[in-house]
Amino acid sequence: MDNLTPESEFERTAADAYKRFAQTAAKYLFTFRRSAVTCGVKPCMVFLGNHSSGKSSIINWVLGENVQDTGLAPTDDGFTFILYGDGPDDFHGQAALDRLPPEFAGLKAFGDMFVHGLRVKFRPIEFLKSVTLVDSPGMIDSAEKSAGRDYDFEGVVRALAELCDMIFYLFDPDKPGTTGETVNIFAKCLSGVKFKLRILLNKCDGFSSMYDFARTYGTLCWNLAGVLETKDMPKIWTVYSGETRENAPGSLDLSDFNRHRDEFADVFRDAPARRRDNLVSQTNADFRGLSIRMRILNFVWRRCFAARAAAWLAAAVLATAFAWFSHSETGGWTLSSAAMAVCAGLVASGAGFLAALMAARFVRTRLAKRIDEVFRREYRGEIEVGAHEDILRTWNDIREETAKIVQTVPLRLPFFGGFARWRLEKTRRRLEAAGRR
Repeated sequence: MDNLTPESEFERTAADAYKRFAQTAAKYLFTFRRSAVTCGVKPCMVFLGNHSSGKSSIINWVLGENVQDTGLAPTDDGFTFILYGDGPDDFHGQAALDRLPPEFAGLKAFGDMFVHGLRVKFRPIEFLKSVTLVDSPGMIDSAEKSAGRDYDFEGVVRALAELCDMIFYLFDPDKPGTTGETVNIFAKCLSGVKFKLRILLNKCDGFSSMYDFARTYGTLCWNLAGVLETKDMPKIWTVYSGETRENAPGSLDLSDFNRHRDEFADVFRDAPARRRDNLVSQTNADFRGLSIRMRILNFVWRRCFAARAAAWLAAAVLATAFAWFSHSETGGWTLSSAAMAVCAGLVASGAGFLAALMAARFVRTRLAKRIDEVFRREYRGEIEVGAHEDILRTWNDIREETAKIVQTVPLRLPFFGGFARWRLEKTRRRLEAAGRR
C-alpha cells in the first residue's frame, strides 16, 4: 500500500469517499454519476455513431487488426467490449457479462435483451494492455426513442458515458448528425460528461472537392448547434481510417486530415492520464452536486419546520385562549368548562396537525416555483466573488430534479444537516487537492 502510484492513491481515496457518503446521498435523493470507483481498472473508450459512420473501421485501424466486422449495412446489434487476452477468444451473452471488468458489473441491470446482444472479445494486442475499447450499435434513423430495440439503449449509453474516460462520436458524410437517436443521445445521454467527448467527421478521404467537404461540415455544425449546451462549437476532427494517403493530382488536399489522424492517435497514447483527469472532474462534480442539493433541501426543510411550528403555535394559542375564556365566563373551573377545554384542545390538536401539513405544502410549492431564487440566496456569497462558474454548471444539471423533489417528495432530513454538508465539503476539497498531486 505504501507503493501506491498517485493515480491508485486517488482512486482509493475517491472509492472510500463514495462509500462513506452513499447513505447521505440516498437521504438527499441524489444519484452519483459514478456510484463507485474500482481501483486499477484500465482506461475505457467508447465509440458512438451512425451504423455506417466507420466505428468498426476506426477500431480496426487503431488496433492494426480486423477485430470488428465492417460494412455499409449494420453488422452488429449489441455492444462489444474489446480487451487484452493471451489469445483470441470471443464470448457472447451472459458469458460475456461475466468477463467484463468489475466497474461494468452494473450493466446487467439493463436486462436479458441487452445481455443477449453483448459481446466481449479478447485479443493479444499490445495496445489493449493499457486501454479497453467499446464498440456500439449504430444509431437508428427513427426519431422515436429507442425505436426497434428491446432494451434501454439510451440508458446503456448514459451508463457507459459515466464510466468511460473518453467518448468518440463519429459522423459520416452521408448522415452528418441527422438521425433521430443522434439528437436524443447528445441532448440527454451526454449531458454533464461532454468534457469526455471527441467529435469525428470520418471518411474525409472520400470528398471530391473542398465545396463538397464544406457543405457536409457546415451541415454537421448546424445539426450539433441545436443539441449542444455550449455557445461555442467544439473541435471536430476530420479523419479517415486505413493507411495514410498522399494527395492525388486534382483531388482534395489531405494534409489537414492526416494531421487530425495523428492527433487522434495521440489521444489514445494519453489514455491513462485521461482516466485520472476524468476521475478528478467527475468526483468533484458528484460531490459538488450533492453539496448543492444538501444546501437547498436543508433550507427548504428549515422553512417547512418553521411553518409547521408556527401552525402548531397558532393552534396552541387559540386553544389556550378558548380555555381562558371558558374559565372567565364561568368564574372558575367547572365540570362543563373543563370538558369544553379538553374538547378545544383535541380540536386544536387536529387543526394544528392539518394546518402544519398545509403550511409545509404551501411553503414547498412556493419554493419549488422559485428554486432559482433559493439557489441565488444560498450561494450569493460565492456568486458575488465571481467563483461561481462550476457551481452554476452543476446547478443547471440538478436544478430540475431538485425542484421536483422540493415539491413532491417527503423530506426526512437530519436537523443538523449543515454539519453533514460541512463534512462533505471537507472531503470534496481533500479529493480536489489529491487530484492536483
